[in-house]
Amino acid sequence: MRYSLFLLCLLHGFSVCAQHWGAAADSGYHALNTQYWSASRQYYQHNNTGNRSFDYWWNAHAADLMVDGYLRTKRNSYIQQLDQLLDGMHRMNGSSWYNDFYDDEQWLALALLRAYEATGHTRYARLADTLWADIQKGWTPVAGGGIMWMKTTPHSKNACSNGPAMIIAARMYRLFKRESDLAMATKIYRWQQAHLINPENGTVWDNVQVKNGEAQVNKNPGMVFTYNQGTWLGGALELYTLTGQPEYLESALRTARFVVRDTVRFSPQGILKGENNGDGGLFKGIFVRYFTQLLLRGKLEAAEKEAFLAWLRNNGRSLLENGTRRPEYLFDTRWCKAPATIGQDASIQMSGIMLLEALHLADGSASRP
Repeated sequence: MRYSLFLLCLLHGFSVCAQHWGAAADSGYHALNTQYWSASRQYYQHNNTGNRSFDYWWNAHAADLMVDGYLRTKRNSYIQQLDQLLDGMHRMNGSSWYNDFYDDEQWLALALLRAYEATGHTRYARLADTLWADIQKGWTPVAGGGIMWMKTTPHSKNACSNGPAMIIAARMYRLFKRESDLAMATKIYRWQQAHLINPENGTVWDNVQVKNGEAQVNKNPGMVFTYNQGTWLGGALELYTLTGQPEYLESALRTARFVVRDTVRFSPQGILKGENNGDGGLFKGIFVRYFTQLLLRGKLEAAEKEAFLAWLRNNGRSLLENGTRRPEYLFDTRWCKAPATIGQDASIQMSGIMLLEALHLADGSASRP
């Protein structure tokens, strides 16, 4: 039935595609909940082969996915499970919301802000603000500024702890109109642009390390990850939306264009590369989330928007045709290879669902006049 719907999608256009992506996302959620959810402790376990470890930031992205599902379906079951998950996360994290990793807190704050916008429930806004106050303590003069990656590593300033913070700051300003938040978003943008953006092509390097008083940028090609590209362009897009300044949109587009067009580092055969298991399983989904927002809100020229949309569809088709194990509906970290094995990390499943939710949004928008 699902495959027949996919063929109909190809024959009859975008609106059928949007339905197809949504149905596929539902199947992905079903696998996530049946294979990874701990009903007794209310969190997603590390994998489906017996590792019950609690991954704070993976579960934060699961919270983001529940907002996606709610916005698509308006089913309250997503919000009910979100509340269960938040209770479980708090319990599993030692009855605390704080974490040694600033980026872990940032991922949850982003999900909470979206949950607040979707529902109006002030619990989410209050918790996001609590986390945001802690996150801002990570900005120090070391390496000229930037937010630390870990609270115990003041010498390390990373893309993954600055790009998401830029998005939070911009959204905080949009929602609550505190000038200090807009100032922080702009400050993070300027710092990251000066220290972690490759001036040749707009790609995002992973980190700056201060050693013997000297700041050194890690330019190792093996440390250039898709999620860092996504949060950078996502933050720049938020600033463009707030200010209308073309510089921000150009920054976002430059990075997006390179990822889409680069067939060596990022998109071999037009499909985002696999970034292994564990944390890397989430990277592509994060990129897709913010890339899709750029596609929808970036005021792109028609030809470029269609090219971006075609690239996104190509990734979705490849995932469902080549990277999905049926009947379990488990996803592989490689969206263009053989179907996934039975044993997979939860991060990989979440990333695939992010892609399908993004395509539902993108094709739903394309089908409207």
